[in-house]
Amino acid sequence: MRPQTLSVADRVFTDLMWQPTFADVVSRDELPDEFFALFLDPTRAYSTALWTRPDDTLEGAQSAKIDLALARCDLRPGMTLLDVGCGWGSTMLRAMDTHRVNVIGLTRSRNQYRYVRDLLVDRLVRGRPYGGVRLQDWEDFDRRADRIVCIAALENLYPDRYGEFFDFAYRIMPADGVLVLQTAVASHRNGMRATDPPVASTDSAFLRYLRETIVPGGRLPPATGDSPKGVAQYAEDAGFTITRMQEMGRHCVTTQEHWAVALHEHRDHAIELVGHDTYHAYLSYLVACADYLRRGHIDVMQFTCAKPESVHLSGRR
Repeated sequence: MRPQTLSVADRVFTDLMWQPTFADVVSRDELPDEFFALFLDPTRAYSTALWTRPDDTLEGAQSAKIDLALARCDLRPGMTLLDVGCGWGSTMLRAMDTHRVNVIGLTRSRNQYRYVRDLLVDRLVRGRPYGGVRLQDWEDFDRRADRIVCIAALENLYPDRYGEFFDFAYRIMPADGVLVLQTAVASHRNGMRATDPPVASTDSAFLRYLRETIVPGGRLPPATGDSPKGVAQYAEDAGFTITRMQEMGRHCVTTQEHWAVALHEHRDHAIELVGHDTYHAYLSYLVACADYLRRGHIDVMQFTCAKPESVHLSGRR
C-alpha cells in the first residue's frame, strides 16, 4: 500500500533540490544502525517487501516477503539454512521460529554482525532456538548447508562473479538443495549502465551512488538471456534448475516510496546523524530507484533454484 497523503515526489521535492557533492557522503559500512532505523521497519529488513493487501504495513509486507522466500526453500526441522547477506537478522529469526531450523548468517558489516550476535545471545539466554552469525564473505564459508537464502546481496558483486557464487551454492548443498535468491536485474537487453538516458532530476545523484555503493561498475545483468548472460543462465550453468521466477518490481516501487517518505519525515534527525550530503544522497537514491523501476529500466526478481534431486522429489515449485 502506498503512503496515503501526498506522493513521494511532492513530499520530498524541496529536499531533492539539494545536489550532494559526495565529498562528505558517509560510506554504507560506516553509517550507524540508527540511521537505517529511521526509515526501515522494526525488523530492519533492507530489501523489497511483498505487498499482498491494501492495508499492509511495511513491517507486514516485509514479513510476507520473508515467509514467501522461506516457504520456497522447502525447509524441514533440523536443517541448516545459510543466509547470505543476512542484514540485521530478520530472515534468520523468522526461519528459526517458524521452521525450527538451524541458521547461519553471513554479513560483511560489523554493525550488523554485532546486532545479530546480540539478538542470538539474548535468544540463547531465554532458551529459544539458536543460530550463528559470521563476519564473513560467502566465498570464505567452509561448512555445508541444506538450503540457502540470499536476499538483496547478489547486487554487491560484479556480474562476472555471479558464476562463482552459483558454483559455491551448488557445491555446499546436498543433492536436494534449494537456493532462493531475490535480486535486482536489468529490464532491458543490454543491462543498466551509467550511460543510459536520465530518468529523473535525481539521476546524477542516483547513478553516482549506484556506482559507488550498490552495483559495482554501475551495471546489473538481466534476469534471463545469453548476451549479456542473465541470472538464470548463471544458475543453470552451475547445475541448478530454475523452478520459479517471480517479478517483484511493483512491490519494490511501493517499498522504496515508504522508505523515502519515512526518511524525509525524519530529516532533521538523519542530518544530525550523518550530515546533509549523506541524507540527500540516500533520499535521492530511494526516489530515483523507484523512478527507474516504474519506467522499466530495472526490476526485482525472486529465483527458486533447485538441485536435480529436489526437482525430482518435489516437482517444480
